[in-house]
Amino acid sequence: MKMFSSFTFGMGLMACLSIPGWSQINNSVYFMTGVPQSNRVNPAFQPNCGSYIGIPFLAPMRMELSSNSLSYKDIIYEHPFQDSLITFLHPEGDKQAFLDLLKPMNYVVSDLRSSIVSIGFRTNLGFFTIDMTTRTDGAVSFPEDLPNLLLNGTVDGETYQLDGIGAELSAFDELSLGWSYSILDNLQVGGRAKMLFGLGDITTSRSNLSVTTSQEAWNIQSDMMVRASLPFAEVIYDEEGMIEDIVLDEEIESFEPFALPRYIFNFQNPGFAADIGVNYHPIDQLQLSASVLDLGFITWKDEVHDATYEMEYDFIGFELDPLELSDDYSFGNFLDSSFSQMGDSLLNYLEFAQGRTYSKRLNTKLYVGASYSINPNISFGLLSRTDFLRNHISHQLTATANFNTGRILNFTLSYSYKNFYPKNLGAGVSLNFGPVNLYVISDNSLNALFWPQEARSVNLWFGINVVLGYKQCSAVDGDRPLLY
Repeated sequence: MKMFSSFTFGMGLMACLSIPGWSQINNSVYFMTGVPQSNRVNPAFQPNCGSYIGIPFLAPMRMELSSNSLSYKDIIYEHPFQDSLITFLHPEGDKQAFLDLLKPMNYVVSDLRSSIVSIGFRTNLGFFTIDMTTRTDGAVSFPEDLPNLLLNGTVDGETYQLDGIGAELSAFDELSLGWSYSILDNLQVGGRAKMLFGLGDITTSRSNLSVTTSQEAWNIQSDMMVRASLPFAEVIYDEEGMIEDIVLDEEIESFEPFALPRYIFNFQNPGFAADIGVNYHPIDQLQLSASVLDLGFITWKDEVHDATYEMEYDFIGFELDPLELSDDYSFGNFLDSSFSQMGDSLLNYLEFAQGRTYSKRLNTKLYVGASYSINPNISFGLLSRTDFLRNHISHQLTATANFNTGRILNFTLSYSYKNFYPKNLGAGVSLNFGPVNLYVISDNSLNALFWPQEARSVNLWFGINVVLGYKQCSAVDGDRPLLY
């Protein structure tokens, strides 16, 4: 129990180190004017002149959680006959309807980011940015055969392929230097170099599992491996090589305020990544742009541990002698004892060991966008986004209508097709009060008004900045709103 408690605390700590919130950069920000950190989605973009300083932890604060197959209403919904809520597991729930919604491979992806430092400034050599961000990338995946096996049981002579069951959770700090430069009046290029410092990681590196049923035996074959880097904990093994305990750093467990800085820049888990982007205006009204984000990796070598599960096991059932049953030893006791013995047999194949250094790439993203301005205050944009995750590729498409009234107010409406779900309506607003800039953007904000239970993803981008040098730049550019 102590080991489980410590492990749970440690995983919670990895999430807390990336406060606040749970996927990924939202798409509506891509074409928004008045958002200094729009250069996060394309390093070629240059914000409205001058310089900006983000308020620590609030510029920006970003979160997203998304699923490719399930929404809230697919799991929890109204009872067909009573005024109450039930799940698909309820006797009156529809298990088959739940199973029909699943994809061959199902996943939930999360991305949390909080900026501690966010600074941008213009020089004769271009626009420069300096950022320090704490991030957590997470993903859970499972094949459709897994819930089918759990809910419907086995069918004789079937093989259930459970390959792909796994989870990933990485927490790391990112220190970056960005630069954007106008090669021509209508062409900007940009890049961002990023140093990465790993805080902790859990990765399913191999996941091959199958169950074949027959009247004679169930054949279970497994080749699985989970790797972890836990810099904030000491893993203690017993004589048989099993994990006996996981001991957290005492200062971390007791919430000592000066313990965390030792883990913020962890040079023992180093990494490097880069972003590149281009922004081109073939004519004044038309803008074409593209960017690639998170081209890089982290090398995990601090407190690395491996867990492997390799086996081929034939389960032939339980033998029951009715003469053994008595008032003191019931059929329920027999099942408990038998399943306990089978569990012990299966656990014998689980092995733990000190691990070796391993590398893990980031979830790379590709953006390709085009926008057209019908006048200086109104433009329309179309954005394609592709996420290259570890085991699959995800594609999204977003259309936006963007409005600005000069410096004070900028507004956007968006429609996105993502995660095989067509109803994603978003909005964003950026306000300037003197030198203070505030913005709130989401790809799904209007879903809460029309169909809150259907959404398969939720995201939010929030920021507060101090923006300087706007008046001087406006004078130079004749009060023309500078988008990028």
